[in-house]
Amino acid sequence: MTNKRHTKTVFKTTITTAALSSALLTLFGCAASHDTNTSADTHANIKLAHSESQLVKAESQDIALPLTKLKNGLSLTLHYQTHADHSNTKGTYEDTHANNTSKDARANNKHNDAYKDTHANNTSKDARANNKHNDAYKDTHANNTSKDSRANNKHNDAYKDTHANNTSKDARANNKHKVYDDTHAININVNEHKGISLSNSEGKKHFIEGNYTFTNADVVESNSKQWVSLVVFNNNTQYIEVYRINAASLEGDQPQTQLTKGSEAICATTSSAGELQIVNIDATGTLNQYEFYNGRFLSLRDFAIGPGIKSCAINANTETLYLADEFAGVWQLDTDIESELAKTLIFHDQDVAIEGVATLFSTTVDGVDIAAWVSPDASGVWLKAPCLTQFFSLINTANESNSADRQLKATNKSTFIQPEFIHLSLSEEGTHISLVVDDDESGDVFSAELPSKLSAALLNRQCDIHIKATSPKENHMEKAYTNNSASQHANLTIKVKPDVETDPVENHGDAADDPAIWVNSHSASQSRIIGTDKKGALNSYDLAGKLVQSLPVGRVNNVDVGYKVSVAETKAQQSDTPLIDIAVASNRSNNSLSVFEIDKRGHMTQLGHISTTLNDIYGMCLFVSGGIAHVFANDTSGRFERYSVSIAPDKSVDGHLTQSFSLPSQPEGCVVDTKTSTAYLGEEGAGIWALDLTTYSNQPQFIAEIEAPVEADVEGLALFNVDAQTYLIASSQGNNSYAIYHVHTENPEVLELMGLVQITADKAAQIDGVSETDGLDVTNANLGGRFTEGLWVVQDGRNVMPSETQNFKLVAGASLKDAIRKLANAKRERHSDM
Repeated sequence: MTNKRHTKTVFKTTITTAALSSALLTLFGCAASHDTNTSADTHANIKLAHSESQLVKAESQDIALPLTKLKNGLSLTLHYQTHADHSNTKGTYEDTHANNTSKDARANNKHNDAYKDTHANNTSKDARANNKHNDAYKDTHANNTSKDSRANNKHNDAYKDTHANNTSKDARANNKHKVYDDTHAININVNEHKGISLSNSEGKKHFIEGNYTFTNADVVESNSKQWVSLVVFNNNTQYIEVYRINAASLEGDQPQTQLTKGSEAICATTSSAGELQIVNIDATGTLNQYEFYNGRFLSLRDFAIGPGIKSCAINANTETLYLADEFAGVWQLDTDIESELAKTLIFHDQDVAIEGVATLFSTTVDGVDIAAWVSPDASGVWLKAPCLTQFFSLINTANESNSADRQLKATNKSTFIQPEFIHLSLSEEGTHISLVVDDDESGDVFSAELPSKLSAALLNRQCDIHIKATSPKENHMEKAYTNNSASQHANLTIKVKPDVETDPVENHGDAADDPAIWVNSHSASQSRIIGTDKKGALNSYDLAGKLVQSLPVGRVNNVDVGYKVSVAETKAQQSDTPLIDIAVASNRSNNSLSVFEIDKRGHMTQLGHISTTLNDIYGMCLFVSGGIAHVFANDTSGRFERYSVSIAPDKSVDGHLTQSFSLPSQPEGCVVDTKTSTAYLGEEGAGIWALDLTTYSNQPQFIAEIEAPVEADVEGLALFNVDAQTYLIASSQGNNSYAIYHVHTENPEVLELMGLVQITADKAAQIDGVSETDGLDVTNANLGGRFTEGLWVVQDGRNVMPSETQNFKLVAGASLKDAIRKLANAKRERHSDM
């Protein structure tokens, strides 16, 4: 407990048996009318009876959960199986995994000085034997209770529920068709000062000497063997350590380690894909997110999270991270590394300091999204489901002889506890939710089981019959797939992986913006990626992603290239007219178009600026016709200006305004199809426009509205040819995707949405996926090597794995072609079925 904690409030509630029963009915009768899928609605419900005055007023509706003291505290038992390969017989590995403590809850830690060092609910009895709070507690936790003695323990039912169903989902899925000869137990015991001891029911033992904080343990399967995946924090070295120990022999290799800057809170879980995910909040207030991939730590992202974080918990089912912040309350974040770096405060009360948080892990109930948190300032627990957040009192009834005595003495102060950690678990049958909490004052550990009606309501989401999904992502997908069949084809998403990433830009924040591909006609493999650092530079990269050149020319936002531009406009039709390649960038430092010459090596030299009349120049694109470069530039108001560029023999540049028009709101991306004389213009929040370039007097026509599954903003636009068909690629920034539109050559103003493409991480190459793309470019040119079928380049708004400043990702044209073919084939199959 910190000295800065807010004022304590001791919760006192009078509970009767009749009130308990009626409260259950009242709670879920009322909750059925609540829709709390948004954070605002959730926040509106979190003030349900969690101050003393509120509890007095809501006395008849409050629910109290009687506590049972765990005589042996929390110990960890894992189960594994030996199996024979009988191909004609099927067994269910899933049903045999009874006593594995929840991964999310095991990460919730930091009860008190002794408890803090041993990190929460998986701490062994030996470690807690050093607790100074209670001599009796010390005496009862000296050794790890055997499997047989636990079976005879009076609190076995609570213990069983506490440790149910936490083996890796993938491991169980891979074993459903195997027959198991026997089930064996592994006991894990952590002593803060000595180390970690493991023993199994086959008589094998293993000891890891040191001073550790226990974080996570699972039994997982690999290569037809079962292993203990053990995650600890080494308090002596400040390393996170991951052990892989053979479940049968208890033999293991040296751990894989990750150096940290200390640990204020650490949690881990195994995802539904079998990936070990680890989150550590270090002493600098930085959240570090890792994945243990192919036997090594893969740094996914890190960012400042601030002080006050006491514990964390991960819900792998919903990709959600919960943080207990003693100063603010409970935060919720998305663990998807391509998600926006935003945290939502889902609970706050100035009178309580939240220190423990947990989530419920389930392999028997799909999509469970239940979390809980506790404070030493309140003898109770807050339970959060998708449709409600509710406070439940916790009453220590360990010394009461019967239920009547417990109810009569419920107002006695001695019946209240001061919890600093919580652990949630599900019964083996998947029907009952139980919890375990500590008492900071006594050092005791207690369990409680939720009433069956409450468990059923939470697990079956009966509190709101309209809620069918457990996260905003799932809600979106469900909504998308309930559209009519004519639009469902557009919901198909094909995933590709990046092949190369460029060096990060120099400037932090939203800096990288728009790329352009310059194809070297003399040596294709020496082609360049030209990209803007909109906070001060125009950069170029080779096809390996290495920075080649950086020109500090100002706040250039968008860039495009043109080939074989005449040096002198008056000699444009003469065969001996010098021709050069150019790059043009919109420069927000002076509302101009900056023009650069590109020599045969790809080296850029600035030629000058073309002034515009735009108020705040933003996006641009260009095309070359008859040796003359024509540039479309726009500003943030929606205004477009078209300039023809002239280059004098001395390489000075000038521009002539030839056309102007406006879109209703802010545009940025544009691209020109010279084969059909059509310009495609992106209005970020609305959709795509087409402009016929055959005359200067034509006005743009709106041709494609932003609608599901495409999400604003539409910023980058580019054209790509696949199997003699032209496709328009548009960034769908809101869902980190790219909309693929088929362009009808005979009618270029008709776009047909084929579906989406996403760029996901290549973890083997340690290249992250792509999110929030601004600009993009693509070419069909053969650039050699992996880019013989072209190249697609996109800006990455969140460059992670590890976290760095923004950059650009390169995708082989072959991958993009394959993705588009899949979308086209799927569309043809749907049409043939009609």
